[in-house]
Amino acid sequence: MKFLPVFLICLFGLFTTTKAQNLKVVGNNGTPVAQAVIILKILPDNQEQFFYTNNKGVASIPPYLVKTQVVVSHLSYEMYVDTLSEIKNDLKINLIAKDIRLDEVVVTSEYTPRIAGESIHPVMVISRTQIDNQAATTLDEVLAQQLNIRIAQDLILGSAMSMNGISGQNIKILVDGVPVIGRLDGNIDISQINLNNVERIEMVNGPMATSYGTDASAGVINVITRQAVDKQYQTGVNLMYQNTGHYNADFLTGYNTRKSSFMVSGGRNFFDGWSADETGRWQQWKPKEHFFGNVKYRWVGKKLIFAYQVNAFNETISNKGTPRISPYFAYAFDEYYKTIRITNQVNGSYLINKDYLVNGNVSYSNYHRNKNTYRKDLVTLNEILIPGSEQQDTTILNSIIVRGTFSRSTADAQVNYQAGIDFNIDNADGTRFNNNVKHAADYAVFASAEYKINSRLDVKPAIRLAHNTEYKAPVTPSVMFRYDVTKTIQARLSYGKGFRAPGIKERYLFFVDINHNIRGNEYLLPEYSDNFFLNVSKKTVTSKIVNSIEISGFYNDIRNMITLAQPDPNNSLYTYINLGKFSTHGASLTNTINYHKLTLGTGISYTGRYNIYSDSGDFKKYIYSPDLNIKAEYNFKKADLTVSVYYKYNGKLPGYKLNTDNTISQFSNDSYKFLDASVRKGLFSKMVYVSGGIKNILDVTNVSATTQGTAHSGDDNQQAVGTGRTYFIKLQFNLSR
Repeated sequence: MKFLPVFLICLFGLFTTTKAQNLKVVGNNGTPVAQAVIILKILPDNQEQFFYTNNKGVASIPPYLVKTQVVVSHLSYEMYVDTLSEIKNDLKINLIAKDIRLDEVVVTSEYTPRIAGESIHPVMVISRTQIDNQAATTLDEVLAQQLNIRIAQDLILGSAMSMNGISGQNIKILVDGVPVIGRLDGNIDISQINLNNVERIEMVNGPMATSYGTDASAGVINVITRQAVDKQYQTGVNLMYQNTGHYNADFLTGYNTRKSSFMVSGGRNFFDGWSADETGRWQQWKPKEHFFGNVKYRWVGKKLIFAYQVNAFNETISNKGTPRISPYFAYAFDEYYKTIRITNQVNGSYLINKDYLVNGNVSYSNYHRNKNTYRKDLVTLNEILIPGSEQQDTTILNSIIVRGTFSRSTADAQVNYQAGIDFNIDNADGTRFNNNVKHAADYAVFASAEYKINSRLDVKPAIRLAHNTEYKAPVTPSVMFRYDVTKTIQARLSYGKGFRAPGIKERYLFFVDINHNIRGNEYLLPEYSDNFFLNVSKKTVTSKIVNSIEISGFYNDIRNMITLAQPDPNNSLYTYINLGKFSTHGASLTNTINYHKLTLGTGISYTGRYNIYSDSGDFKKYIYSPDLNIKAEYNFKKADLTVSVYYKYNGKLPGYKLNTDNTISQFSNDSYKFLDASVRKGLFSKMVYVSGGIKNILDVTNVSATTQGTAHSGDDNQQAVGTGRTYFIKLQFNLSR
């Protein structure tokens, strides 16, 4: 008898001409709510059917002629529950937005999207609003203002970063969950990641190797792009000019149907080069041109979401040589570094029922970097390609990623869990590998569970089992805790093992020309690490003020640290070596206050670093560096005007170097600070935004740095950190229907 109601529904559908009903879900202001989960429960037998709303907030449902409970849930809205005697006409449901204040929705390393404050991981979110207020174009501009992050500029290799005292080799950089390939000297050039179609940036501090494998011991940065436009039709165009020679233009256009959405974005960033002093053709900051594009298709069904996208990037860096002039000729040797990166990605999710979700992601990334040297006639402007492998260089990388998860996630369940696979297949070719194709692969399964011990304490143990084709991969466990000390205070503690196999370039690189002698090391050992992260946060909310305070601490211990070094100071050879033991620890304090229209954030951190050179002389075991940042934003809501000020102080960064007599000495790169200010104003009912301001108000260019020479640049007492004081103006146009 319990199947009788279902039978009656089917019978009704067969012998009537009644069409399927449209159930529309909207928010407070009438905005359609996409991806709301609808549960229709036939009473009293509790037979359930599940539906997703599409891009227009609509789900097509069959008619119900019996008493039915309607449950509608969405992460950003209060749950809707009602009981209807029957459903045989179109139905509209209004949801009430949750008062989540400043918490953001996060997806990185979560079973399902959830509010950041509910996550067991310490996640920091950089919103689209902050990106716009800061007038940031690329990822390095945003991260340069963040606490405990250092950006290092190489004027050929680009912008590298470190987090919690650990360099980019142990930081996973993702775009929509797919790792970015193309590391140079171990780092991803984050100035190549454009933000024109980015919705938000999620930063997860602490050990993440269990979920994301190699390169994730220090944390993960996930750049999340827009999934669809907000309206049926939407087009946006951005234009930006900076007086230091930046000319940027990009666009985004999209279309939504009932179930499908299609979006195209792209643009061009051009930098004309810059030097602190007039130097003629040669410029300290090299001219650079970016072309980038993204095409995305997305389909939302009742239980299935499917998406395909392709990302393309093309960069050209011009290193113009110093003119060589005589009465008979005038020429120069110019180098061009060209990078092409293309990523194809297919991902989908299937809601088995309200508790179980399957996610899948398959991607193929291809990376080319070419260096070509030309002899340019400065009279006729003709260019001749210089023959010989020393003047030309090619690196080809490709990567296949297959990742899938099966998750159980219920809000009131004592235990939720996830299991998944993570396959990474990498290949390398080109002149830097003696034109020999090199392979490496990592096949892993992982699992975790979130166990609610009581109303205050959650624990999340996890484990990763991997097979690496080149090295024996250990079992990688981790455990995380979240404890609600009071209603306003939360404590999070995480511990994880880390493992990083040497990359293909570290093992097989062969880069020898007139300026370089860099060779890989096939005998490298993998890195092993223990990583701890502690975070205590307090958030108090009143009718006028939201005050958030966070105290964080970390400790990272790495064995067999891999680094590029010059084993013999009297020999020009650079190679990768296992440094031995390396560790960092530190603490930070941040406070963010939201009072009406004012947001004020401050933070200070102190990071200590240790390596084996500390034991070679009369040195302190740890050498420390401070960081400080301040953010102030004031929003005039009626005028749709926001005034923003950002300040970042990067303290002195000490280190050790090997001298020509094989002794060890300590050096210190000088401190420097950045101060930016901007104004953003909306016009014509938010169809147009005008931004303007000053970046690097303090006019910082180079700082004193007593560093050991690297394989790319010799000894130098100056380090480039900025292009001086910059004035900018930006126009944003948005048309929609």
